[in-house]
Amino acid sequence: MDSSTLEAADDGEAVLRAAVDAAIGVLGDRLAAAYALGSLAHGGFAPLVSDIDVALIAPVGAAYSPDQIEQIKHDTRANCPNGLADRLSVFWADWNGVRQEPKPYERLPPIDRLDLLQSGRLLHGTDARSPAVRPTASELVTEGARFAVSKFDDDYLATLRNPAELVERGARAATKAALFPPRFLYTLETGRIGHNGDAVSWYSTTGTASGLAIAALGWRNGGIRDEAEAVRLLELLLIPLYLEFFDAYSHAVAAHGNREISDALRARRKRLLSPTR
Repeated sequence: MDSSTLEAADDGEAVLRAAVDAAIGVLGDRLAAAYALGSLAHGGFAPLVSDIDVALIAPVGAAYSPDQIEQIKHDTRANCPNGLADRLSVFWADWNGVRQEPKPYERLPPIDRLDLLQSGRLLHGTDARSPAVRPTASELVTEGARFAVSKFDDDYLATLRNPAELVERGARAATKAALFPPRFLYTLETGRIGHNGDAVSWYSTTGTASGLAIAALGWRNGGIRDEAEAVRLLELLLIPLYLEFFDAYSHAVAAHGNREISDALRARRKRLLSPTR
């Protein structure tokens, strides 16, 4: 890891510390624990593109309101204005939600709960994750499909058809678009979290758009050095990559009995190929 990456990782750690301080300020002694998730917990932090993920644990009686979460984010940005604070993503649950299943008002999707159980790094409080029931492969796949249905609206699909715009928006936009399908296909195949390096290593031997996945992993770590080549790869392989994702996930969730989600994915596949506007 070079000095600039180390410095950026230190900036990420500063955001985590500021987020914990902000959470203590808002929740006081109701905050039972706080954990780092994502690449600052399990490795692979890329300063150009990585989010800063933190999970906050508090009792049911201290259910978080949207205003409380927004206050924590606001105070974090105010106390840590290094740019990375804008990428802070906050998850929350009580201990039962961590060990079993979050309530509807909590935010800890199965893939993030698995990340917390496997790799969460304690930042504050007492570690009481165990004993816990891990999310099942079916839960991981179904939640991934729900996320895709929510995220892949017409505006998002339009960006996939415009690689030049993606590249113009920079490495963060381009890599997130290109690496989402390999990561989720890896989870579908293995039942494990799709960390970028692991997912690309697996996908590069099996996927139809392996050249794009490998290139995007490079963009993630070093930026886009050849914009024309990036646009060429995206034009050639991005839509086939998403078709592969749509086909695999719509089939998988249908097999798990989630026909409605499967149909929604198929509808988005159709709109990707045949836009209505």
